[in-house]
Amino acid sequence: MSATTTATITATPPPGRLASGFKRLRYDGALAPILAFVIFFAVYLAINPGLLTRFQLQSAANLIVPLALIALGQLLIVLTGGIDISIGAITGLCNVVFATQIAGLSTPGALILCVATGIVCGAINGSLVAYANLPAIAVTLATAFIYAALARLILDRPGGALTDGIYKVTSGELLPFVPVSLVWLTLIAVGLWMFLQRTAFGRQVYGVGSGRAAVQSAGLKPRLTILVTFMVSGAVVSFGAIMLAGSTLTGDPRSGDSYLLSSIAVVALSGAAFIGGRGSILGTILSAAVLGMVGSLLFFAGINSYWQYVISALIILAVVVIPRLIQFGIRQSALRRGPA
Repeated sequence: MSATTTATITATPPPGRLASGFKRLRYDGALAPILAFVIFFAVYLAINPGLLTRFQLQSAANLIVPLALIALGQLLIVLTGGIDISIGAITGLCNVVFATQIAGLSTPGALILCVATGIVCGAINGSLVAYANLPAIAVTLATAFIYAALARLILDRPGGALTDGIYKVTSGELLPFVPVSLVWLTLIAVGLWMFLQRTAFGRQVYGVGSGRAAVQSAGLKPRLTILVTFMVSGAVVSFGAIMLAGSTLTGDPRSGDSYLLSSIAVVALSGAAFIGGRGSILGTILSAAVLGMVGSLLFFAGINSYWQYVISALIILAVVVIPRLIQFGIRQSALRRGPA
């Protein structure tokens, strides 16, 4: 290689962080939810300009943050190529544990017990999936009934011992126009992003989803990765349950029921691949915001809020069907053109 050639190669600047970040967002499918968020936010403001008032902003944040956290827990499982059907039941169980135990324990003690509950639930799911080689959908469907029964055993109706102090810490305002819930979501999302993007173990999570055999042939431990991912997911979901309990000041064993379908819809809307290996934290959070705004728009339009479930189902169906239709159209077009 000549000196001139060498100089030309070394003089080529590496891609900038902005370009690299854009490529990563595009690969993870986050560009579509970013665009959807911008459009829905503009529509929402046009219909309800009061969103930018302190009360409306705080109310919207308290509605969206629990969904975003629970959807992030679902995203972790989807990244490994699985799906967690028990995520709503884990939410309900953690919710009632926090709401009931706060009376006998200090607030930090109840919080630790709640997070530990989520981690244990995730460990049970992860152990059966990783070491018993059982399908995640079957395992989590079975454990969902167990966790839901435990939640009703602890608290058979809405109640608990939550106080206004819990509301202020989880769902009040840190500063004017700065909801505390958004601060907690930001801290957890940044920590989760660092875990996935800045640690070798986090990158294995993507690797297990995109090619488990390749991870194993590289001398890594995909089973341990799956187990830890389920445990981290349970911890993230427990924080969503805490935020939900704090915003409603009520423990409810059925509080997580609606979050199963919603969390799957958010992950689907975020552009994550359900076969694993691709997904975005930012896209998931913005998709949760979009789904929350859809519910609010239905409310302002006087439409029954139960239609949000129908919209969630249609989102999931569209995300699964549309790519298949596009691929089918491409194949048919190639067949009509014939060999080159």
